Amino acid sequence: KEYHEEVQRKACEDMQAKMEGKVIELKAKAGQNGKLFGSVTPKEIAKALKAQFGVDVEKRKITLDTEIKAFGTYNAEVKLHPVVTAKIKVQVTEE
Repeated sequence: KEYHEEVQRKACEDMQAKMEGKVIELKAKAGQNGKLFGSVTPKEIAKALKAQFGVDVEKRKITLDTEIKAFGTYNAEVKLHPVVTAKIKVQVTEE
């Protein structure tokens, strides 16, 4: 059991190395005043992580500092393992 946990933790550390400090770029539609239609969700961030870095993460493991409702750069955390967390930036630009 201990060996299995060690292997799983190592795999999570490898994933962390792939995305730590990286900027995930997302495009969104917005109204005239720069506010987004809706908001950017962890589900969209998870899709972008898979597409841009080949890292498959569940949406519920992504936490945002604040709701993303406008263009700009935001901080997010991806909890890969109880002791492994990656910090990423999410940049939202106009589509």
